[in-house]
Amino acid sequence: MHNPLDISFRVKFPSGWSATPKSKLELIIEQSPPKEKPFLANTEDYPEYKHLISLDIEDAAKQVLDLASKRYMMFCRTLSLENNTKLVKILEEYMETLPRSKKDKENLKNKLTKFLGKEKIAAFQHIKDAYSSVHLAIANHQELGMNTAIKILCCGIYVLYLGDQRFFNENTKTRSEVAAEGGLARKEHYLPTKQKSCALLKTLAPQEGWTQELDAYNAILPEIKKYLAENNIRRPTLTSIEKTLRRWIKSDPIVSAAVRIAQSPVDNSSD
Repeated sequence: MHNPLDISFRVKFPSGWSATPKSKLELIIEQSPPKEKPFLANTEDYPEYKHLISLDIEDAAKQVLDLASKRYMMFCRTLSLENNTKLVKILEEYMETLPRSKKDKENLKNKLTKFLGKEKIAAFQHIKDAYSSVHLAIANHQELGMNTAIKILCCGIYVLYLGDQRFFNENTKTRSEVAAEGGLARKEHYLPTKQKSCALLKTLAPQEGWTQELDAYNAILPEIKKYLAENNIRRPTLTSIEKTLRRWIKSDPIVSAAVRIAQSPVDNSSD
């Protein structure tokens, strides 16, 4: 069997995030969050242990691995693209050596400190330790026995949910997601005015077409201002419409396509 720990860190951070259905293990944990109970010797009494012990070691390890990976991706949503790239590179280098020494772990923390705050480093360390529990359980289950291997996995789950949980809220939008949604909202607000601009560009155009873009702009600007005022349209604003309309006529895919510039007559005269 391949080492699932190594495989997991080859998965790059997600380019986009969408909430996924919660696994049975995840639902079980939410009923009795690890952070609300001590990690005791009687792990067999915990619902997550009872669930995992009913599976074979590979399935049990995969479920914990999937959970750690999901939280890793949620954590990645809180980082910039640049910092995500740095994190992946550091992890790939770190995972190349097994086993890892205390010095390796210290070097990892020093590298993370350069671009992550204390809270995010702690959150990441919990994820990393959960991944490590999967590796340990798989590597040692034959020698230690199934019972101990599942306890190791439960320990990984316990650590995974320790500390600050604000980085793992599926319903929280990242800055980039909020910005993207804001951009889409603005586009929807602008659409009626763009459509009105296109209509005016066609109805007011000379038969042979506009001489230049500036002529088209000057011709429809008064009508667009009137349209905004009469319809109480706030976006774009009356104070910004002049610059906005110039930009639309020049480069907007919708509006610029409606500007038909007159073709220059072909000069057939000879020298």
